[in-house]
Amino acid sequence: MLFDEIHSALPHIKLIERQPLSSLCTLHVGGEAEIFAAPDSIADMEEIFGFVMERNCPVYILGGGSNVLFPDGLIEGVVISTQNLNSIEWRTNLTADVDAGFKLPMLMKELRERNLAGMEFAAGIPGTLGGALMGNAGAGGHGVCELLDYVVAIEADGQTRTFNHSDIEYSYRRCSLAEGKRVIVSARLTFRQATPKDKDVLESFLLRRGSQPHGLHNAGCTFKNPEGYSAGKLLDESGCKGLTVGDAIVSDVHANFILNRGHATGDDVVKLIGICAQRVYDRTGIKLEPEIKIFAPCPLVQ
Repeated sequence: MLFDEIHSALPHIKLIERQPLSSLCTLHVGGEAEIFAAPDSIADMEEIFGFVMERNCPVYILGGGSNVLFPDGLIEGVVISTQNLNSIEWRTNLTADVDAGFKLPMLMKELRERNLAGMEFAAGIPGTLGGALMGNAGAGGHGVCELLDYVVAIEADGQTRTFNHSDIEYSYRRCSLAEGKRVIVSARLTFRQATPKDKDVLESFLLRRGSQPHGLHNAGCTFKNPEGYSAGKLLDESGCKGLTVGDAIVSDVHANFILNRGHATGDDVVKLIGICAQRVYDRTGIKLEPEIKIFAPCPLVQ
């Protein structure tokens, strides 16, 4: 068995069999991981990631779970969480080394306490730095990759590699680091001293996020904005608000949010995503691309 093989080779790394995943993602849907691991150090992450990749096992990297969708049932392979890689070390007054599992709200708190700026666009965004980097999370035309000095990642062979800022290509909701088999473990970020204008910008982003749906489990924006369009507006104009599949529902506040009314399944959400994408395509010819990372087959447009 895979569990016994990993445990025998890496006895110091805690493994959990059939770990429920719904409580580890903000949508609160999904089945069980065949094997779940949350390494306590970068060295342990190197070992287990390299071990499972060498055996060509299915492997999923889980950060804060704020923009992921796991399917129902048993998810074969290994789900590796970065939750225990959660430290920050300030190198200068403006520069910090931040682990991949460090939560964005905690990073924003650090910046406020140090009167630093540069990440105002991330105000109110949940999740971890690693996940934010993989999708270049941001708003208002800015993303977290702009702040990078370098990123430390573990490659498929278990070896650690450093990517300098010039090595990384990024754009709206895209980072080239996500296009290979690797796991980000830390990054060096540089900020700037805050000004009164920065504080006004921060408040504007907080106000914008305050208008988004609250009170029910969700995974943030479902789709990326197509160039020149708002995904939320396209979905709204295509009559998606209020659509349901099981206990999954499209928010009537913001059509680009799918909510879990309490007992939605992963399959409910996947089907609803497909219905919404098809409606927009049928009306406009535009193919929406998911912003949520979907670990399940999801035919968007027939």
